[in-house]
Formats: sequence, C-alpha cells, structure tokens
Amino acid sequence: MGGSKMINMKDLIKKQGDMIRKQSGMNIVSEAKKLDQRFLDDINKMTQRNNHTLARFQLSKWLGNDKLSLYYSAAENINKVFGHTPPELNKLNQKMEKELYKQIKKKFANSAEIIGLL
Repeated sequence: MGGSKMINMKDLIKKQGDMIRKQSGMNIVSEAKKLDQRFLDDINKMTQRNNHTLARFQLSKWLGNDKLSLYYSAAENINKVFGHTPPELNKLNQKMEKELYKQIKKKFANSAEIIGLL
C-alpha cells in the first residue's frame, strides 16, 4: 500500500451524513426549532410587567427542564414572601441564568431573540 491513504470510517460516515443533509436541504446549525411567536409575545408581556422570574419559569417549562422550573418556581415564591428579590438570591439567580441560557441556545434556533427578551 505504498503511499495510499487508509480511509477512516468515521470520516466517511460524517461525509456521507453531510452530503445527505446538503442534498435534502437540512442545515446542521438550523435544525433546532424556533420558539413560536406567541410564546415570544408571552415572555415579552411578562418581562414588560417586571415578571422576569415568572418568564424564566415558563421558559424552563417549555424547555422541559425540571431542575430549572423547580428553581424558578421556588424563586418566584421567595419573591412573593419578600415582595422583591432579596439580595441573597441574586448569586443563585446568576448561576441558574447561565444554565438557562445554555439550554435555550441548545434547543432554540432563535435563542438570541429569546435571551434578548429576558
């Protein structure tokens, strides 16, 4: 086999997959679904009314993320008890926000629009 290259099976499978996606019009980047406009409108209404935690809770439900929805539900209850977000909750909110944004980017093609509304 002087000088000839061995075919790497992984490369071959990837090339075939890329070719099939290209021929069928599929785009790897845009395979994520867009969040429907009515849900975007709902998020916008919540944040305009200063219901940021509720908007995040609803979004975590749409994401199907039980951990995030449980957290934002608890945070909403804490807000009700104090009438505002206590400073002690801010550090936790920042931590969960990173996770929420990561999940949004992973699931929705229009993630920048969604994050912009929050």
